[in-house]
Amino acid sequence: MNSSQSSFTDLNDWALIYSNLQQIKLEQLSSKLKLHFNNLPDFNDFIKLYESSKFESDDSWNLNEEILLQFIVLSLNPKCIKNRFDWEKVQKLMPKYRSLSELCFKFQSFYKAFLPRQPWSTFEEQTLLQIILDNPSRCKRKWSTIAYQYNCICKSGILRNAKQCRERWNNKLDPQINRQPWSKSEELNFLQLLLQNGRKWVEISIKLSMITKQRRRTEFVLKHKFKQLKKYYGQRPKKINDIKISPYWNIQEANMILYKIEVLQEKTKKSQTQKYSFCEFLSSEQEYCLAIIKNGSLIQL
Repeated sequence: MNSSQSSFTDLNDWALIYSNLQQIKLEQLSSKLKLHFNNLPDFNDFIKLYESSKFESDDSWNLNEEILLQFIVLSLNPKCIKNRFDWEKVQKLMPKYRSLSELCFKFQSFYKAFLPRQPWSTFEEQTLLQIILDNPSRCKRKWSTIAYQYNCICKSGILRNAKQCRERWNNKLDPQINRQPWSKSEELNFLQLLLQNGRKWVEISIKLSMITKQRRRTEFVLKHKFKQLKKYYGQRPKKINDIKISPYWNIQEANMILYKIEVLQEKTKKSQTQKYSFCEFLSSEQEYCLAIIKNGSLIQL
C-alpha cells in the first residue's frame, strides 16, 4: 500500500462514508450502473471488505476492490451525478494506490450506457493499433488493460472502454480481415455454417476462414450478409436438403437460408465451365462430318 494511503482505522470519516451509503437507491442506480452488489453490507462487513482489498499484491483489479470503489464513489456522490466526482478524495480512501485517471476510467467502465457513439479519429486508430501490435500475443490480450493504456496515451475527452477497443480492432484495424468480394463458393460455405451454427458470428468467422483458407470475415460483415437474406423470407426450397439445421432457427428462417443455398447451387451449376471436344468421322455417304462432344456426350452432328 502506498504511504499516502491511510489505514481504515486512521480515518475519522468512515462512519460518515458508511452513513452516506444508506442514502443510495439501488433500483435507480442499477438502471445505469453495473453494480457488483445487490445489498449494502453492515459496517463490520464493510471493514472486512476494505481489509481484504488492502493485501492484494497484484496490480490488476480484484472484485473486492471494485466493489469498494463503487461504495466509496457512491457514498461521496449518492445520486451519481456527473462532474461531481472528487477523485482525489476517492484516491485517499482506496486501500491501494491508484492514479486519478485509473480510478476515473475504472468507474466509467461500470456504466451500462458507457458513452455515446463517437467516430474514431486517425490518431485514435493509430494509437490503438500501435498498442495492440506492441502486444502481439493474442491469447494473452486483455482488452481492459489495452483500453486503459489507450486512454492514458490519448488523453482526450472521449474515453473508450474495452468493448469499443475490441470491436474496433476486430471489425476495422486487424490486418487479417478479408475485404475481398464474396465468391459464390464462399457465400455457399457461409450459409451452410449459418444454418448449422445459428448466429454464432465469431465461431462462423473462424470456421469459414479455415474452409476457404482465406483471411477472416468480420462479425459486422457476416451480420450484414445475413440481413441481405431477408428478401428471401417466406420462400421455400424446392427440395429437402440434408444439411444439419441448428435448433436456433425457426421454420421460416431455415427455409429462407435453404432457399438461398438452393439458388446459389443452381447458379454455380450453370456457371461451371463445360468441357467441349470434337472429332471427325466418315459417314455412310463417304463424306467427312464433324461431331461435337460435351462432357463426354454427343450433342451435335
